[in-house]
Amino acid sequence: GLRTSALLARTPRWVAVAARPVDLEPPDPALEEAERARRRRAAAKLQRLRRELGGRRGAPERTLTWEAMEQMRFLRRELPEEWPPQRLAQGFGVSPDVVRRVLRGRGCPPPHRRLRQDERALNAAPAPGTGREVRAPDGTLLYRLPRGWGG
Repeated sequence: GLRTSALLARTPRWVAVAARPVDLEPPDPALEEAERARRRRAAAKLQRLRRELGGRRGAPERTLTWEAMEQMRFLRRELPEEWPPQRLAQGFGVSPDVVRRVLRGRGCPPPHRRLRQDERALNAAPAPGTGREVRAPDGTLLYRLPRGWGG
Protein backbone atom coordinates (compact mmCIF):
# COMPACT_ATOMS: atom_id res chain seq x y z
CA GLY A 1 0.00 0.00 0.00
CA LEU A 2 0.91 3.54 0.66
CA ARG A 3 3.49 2.69 3.29
CA THR A 4 5.47 0.27 1.11
CA SER A 5 5.39 2.65 -1.82
CA ALA A 6 6.94 5.32 0.39
CA LEU A 7 9.65 2.89 1.50
CA LEU A 8 10.38 1.73 -2.03
CA ALA A 9 10.49 5.27 -3.38
CA ARG A 10 12.77 6.31 -0.48
CA THR A 11 10.62 9.30 0.39
CA PRO A 12 10.05 10.40 3.98
CA ARG A 13 6.91 9.06 5.62
CA TRP A 14 5.54 12.52 6.30
CA VAL A 15 5.50 13.19 2.56
CA ALA A 16 3.48 10.01 1.97
CA VAL A 17 1.07 10.92 4.80
CA ALA A 18 0.64 14.44 3.41
CA ALA A 19 -0.21 12.97 -0.01
CA ARG A 20 -3.28 11.13 1.34
CA PRO A 21 -6.62 12.36 0.07
CA VAL A 22 -8.25 14.99 2.30
CA ASP A 23 -11.84 14.63 3.53
CA LEU A 24 -13.70 17.19 1.43
CA GLU A 25 -16.97 16.89 3.37
CA PRO A 26 -17.79 20.17 5.18
CA PRO A 27 -17.73 19.95 9.00
CA ASP A 28 -21.06 19.81 10.82
CA PRO A 29 -21.65 23.19 12.55
CA ALA A 30 -23.55 21.54 15.41
CA LEU A 31 -20.63 19.19 16.14
CA GLU A 32 -18.14 22.05 15.97
CA GLU A 33 -20.22 24.12 18.39
CA ALA A 34 -20.51 21.18 20.79
CA GLU A 35 -16.74 20.70 20.70
CA ARG A 36 -16.14 24.42 21.38
CA ALA A 37 -18.58 24.31 24.31
CA ARG A 38 -16.80 21.23 25.74
CA ARG A 39 -13.44 23.01 25.49
CA ARG A 40 -14.84 26.14 27.19
CA ARG A 41 -16.21 24.03 30.07
CA ALA A 42 -12.88 22.22 30.45
CA ALA A 43 -10.97 25.53 30.44
CA ALA A 44 -13.32 27.03 33.04
CA LYS A 45 -12.93 23.96 35.26
CA LEU A 46 -9.13 24.13 35.01
CA GLN A 47 -9.16 27.85 35.79
CA ARG A 48 -11.38 27.27 38.85
CA LEU A 49 -9.03 24.54 40.11
CA ARG A 50 -5.99 26.81 39.68
CA ARG A 51 -7.75 29.56 41.63
CA GLU A 52 -8.62 27.13 44.44
CA LEU A 53 -5.04 25.85 44.61
CA GLY A 54 -3.60 29.34 44.85
CA GLY A 55 -2.70 29.79 41.21
CA ARG A 56 0.57 27.89 41.57
CA ARG A 57 1.61 25.38 38.95
CA GLY A 58 3.34 22.06 39.45
CA ALA A 59 4.04 20.19 42.64
CA PRO A 60 3.42 21.83 46.01
CA GLU A 61 6.34 23.34 47.91
CA ARG A 62 8.52 20.66 49.48
CA THR A 63 8.00 20.32 53.25
CA LEU A 64 9.53 16.87 53.81
CA THR A 65 13.18 15.91 53.74
CA TRP A 66 14.29 12.82 51.81
CA GLU A 67 14.83 11.02 55.10
CA ALA A 68 11.22 11.71 56.12
CA MET A 69 9.96 10.51 52.73
CA GLU A 70 11.99 7.30 53.01
CA GLN A 71 10.61 6.78 56.53
CA MET A 72 7.07 7.27 55.21
CA ARG A 73 7.64 4.69 52.45
CA PHE A 74 9.16 2.26 54.97
CA LEU A 75 6.22 2.53 57.38
CA ARG A 76 3.71 2.06 54.59
CA ARG A 77 5.59 -0.92 53.14
CA GLU A 78 6.27 -2.73 56.44
CA LEU A 79 3.08 -1.90 58.41
CA PRO A 80 0.34 -1.01 55.90
CA GLU A 81 -2.53 -1.78 58.30
CA GLU A 82 -1.13 0.46 61.04
CA TRP A 83 -0.08 3.28 58.71
CA PRO A 84 -2.84 4.12 56.20
CA PRO A 85 -2.30 7.31 54.15
CA GLN A 86 -4.52 9.39 56.48
CA ARG A 87 -2.47 8.45 59.53
CA LEU A 88 0.80 9.07 57.67
CA ALA A 89 -0.49 12.53 56.74
CA GLN A 90 -1.27 13.30 60.39
CA GLY A 91 2.01 11.87 61.66
CA PHE A 92 4.18 13.79 59.22
CA GLY A 93 2.09 16.98 59.29
CA VAL A 94 1.29 17.05 55.57
CA SER A 95 -1.84 16.63 53.46
CA PRO A 96 -3.01 13.22 52.20
CA ASP A 97 -2.23 14.41 48.66
CA VAL A 98 1.43 14.87 49.61
CA VAL A 99 1.45 11.36 51.12
CA ARG A 100 0.06 9.94 47.87
CA ARG A 101 2.75 11.75 45.87
CA VAL A 102 5.51 10.47 48.15
CA LEU A 103 4.28 6.88 48.11
CA ARG A 104 3.87 6.93 44.35
CA GLY A 105 7.26 8.49 43.63
CA ARG A 106 10.33 6.28 43.48
CA GLY A 107 12.98 8.61 42.10
CA CYS A 108 16.30 9.17 43.83
CA PRO A 109 18.12 12.32 42.69
CA PRO A 110 21.89 12.79 42.80
CA PRO A 111 23.34 13.77 46.22
CA HIS A 112 23.84 17.47 45.40
CA ARG A 113 20.23 17.85 44.27
CA ARG A 114 19.01 15.88 47.25
CA LEU A 115 20.81 18.26 49.64
CA ARG A 116 19.32 21.28 47.89
CA GLN A 117 15.82 19.79 48.17
CA ASP A 118 16.36 19.04 51.87
CA GLU A 119 17.43 22.65 52.46
CA ARG A 120 14.26 23.87 50.74
CA ALA A 121 12.16 21.56 52.90
CA LEU A 122 13.76 22.79 56.11
CA ASN A 123 13.41 26.42 55.09
CA ALA A 124 9.79 26.08 54.01
CA ALA A 125 7.39 28.38 55.76
CA PRO A 126 5.62 26.60 58.64
CA ALA A 127 1.87 26.28 58.78
CA PRO A 128 0.39 29.01 61.00
CA GLY A 129 0.12 28.00 64.64
CA THR A 130 2.22 24.83 64.48
CA GLY A 131 4.74 25.96 67.11
CA ARG A 132 7.15 23.15 66.18
CA GLU A 133 9.98 25.40 65.06
CA VAL A 134 12.42 27.47 67.07
CA ARG A 135 13.55 30.61 65.29
CA ALA A 136 16.13 33.26 66.08
CA PRO A 137 14.99 36.88 66.62
CA ASP A 138 15.95 37.68 63.01
CA GLY A 139 13.59 34.92 61.80
CA THR A 140 16.14 32.30 60.76
CA LEU A 141 15.28 28.68 61.51
CA LEU A 142 17.36 27.26 64.37
CA TYR A 143 15.81 23.80 64.65
CA ARG A 144 12.54 21.89 64.45
CA LEU A 145 11.03 19.95 67.28
CA PRO A 146 10.21 16.28 66.50
CA ARG A 147 6.57 15.40 65.90
CA GLY A 148 4.66 15.17 69.17
CA TRP A 149 6.93 17.58 71.09
CA GLY A 150 5.80 21.07 71.96
CA GLY A 151 2.72 22.63 70.27
